[in-house]
Amino acid sequence: MGWTALILAVFVIGQTIPLPNVDLTSAETAVQHVTFLRLFGNVTGSDFSNQTLFSVGMGPFMSAMIIWQAVQAIGDEAIGHLSPRQVSFGKYGITLLLAIAQSFQLVYLVRGSLDTFYLPGTQIDITFIGTMLILIAGALFVAWLANMNAAIGIGSSVALIIPGIVRGIPNNLIRGFGDAETVPLKITATSLTVAVVIGAVFLLFSVITNAAELRLPIERPMLDREHSNSYLPIKVLTSAGMPFMFSSSLFMLPRYFVNQTIGPTTPLQHLIATWFSYRTPQGILMYTVVLLLLNYAFGYINLQPTRQTKSLKESDDYLLGTYPGDATEAAIMQHFNRLSFISSIITLIIGVGPLLVGLIWPVAANYSLYLGSLMILAGMTIGVADQIRGLITKNQYQIFD
Repeated sequence: MGWTALILAVFVIGQTIPLPNVDLTSAETAVQHVTFLRLFGNVTGSDFSNQTLFSVGMGPFMSAMIIWQAVQAIGDEAIGHLSPRQVSFGKYGITLLLAIAQSFQLVYLVRGSLDTFYLPGTQIDITFIGTMLILIAGALFVAWLANMNAAIGIGSSVALIIPGIVRGIPNNLIRGFGDAETVPLKITATSLTVAVVIGAVFLLFSVITNAAELRLPIERPMLDREHSNSYLPIKVLTSAGMPFMFSSSLFMLPRYFVNQTIGPTTPLQHLIATWFSYRTPQGILMYTVVLLLLNYAFGYINLQPTRQTKSLKESDDYLLGTYPGDATEAAIMQHFNRLSFISSIITLIIGVGPLLVGLIWPVAANYSLYLGSLMILAGMTIGVADQIRGLITKNQYQIFD
């Protein structure tokens, strides 16, 4: 716990150190209209609204880990032959590329707020590249902090994300998606009470659904009967809260190509504004598609049926009543598809339900982000709690009575 507290303290301090050559007021105005960046930052430990050393934050590292998991799920055979050094190089290589891309994006947005500085002893303007290098260095340092916390702390790398999610929940409820169409929630005693009650009930629901799982019995012939009882768990929420981490930012991304000052001015911009709006039936339909795709993709990445099948076969274990190999993978996929359907329904109720109500009562749409953030928080907190419980009970574990 002590190491995690120290790492979090360093992370928080880094988020308060401003970039040395940025006019913070005008920079904040420059990024204010880029809604997808704010939504992405809220769930990845980034802070694009304040231009600091750690503005890019955990975004590149989190995205790189997800990309690596996807590559691993698709090309398990090739990845399995890589050495730990090569795996680490691949993960951090992707992190570096994403840090460069996100730093470029942020610096480009605030380029009008940068104070010019030159390479010492020359007249070479290094304002843009110099600011980028500072942000890239900050992102890589945050990745190192996350890796250190995974090695010696509590909560793995997600411990650095949880504070940002908690900090962003009130803002998500009040400002919603933060675009020009959003109706802010007025904070009154009644609205606050309703939000707290709904949040408390939903947190309880989130904890129950995140913990629920299907257990497929496994036969272990290499162990004696007394110690051979085992199972393969498949979560009911196959993707946990992962779709909500990226659905809003991905959905809002096309709107970046619409004129943010005067609104859509061309047929293409009108099409984008209609199909990527939380206030139109077409937009809600598109958001539904985004959530469904992310739910299935993250669920598949989390379970990795091919890898599970290979692991069972290599250890001479098998699902009860199922032949090893292709039959096992087919059985796992069958159960996964059924649970993925249930997970999709729950995800749509949380993410799309408030938007449908918002067509009649606009402020209700804010609850889509609010409940989604609570679902992410519940999933991450349960993981941290399980790790703490494991550390507490590890010395009490006895194989033989």
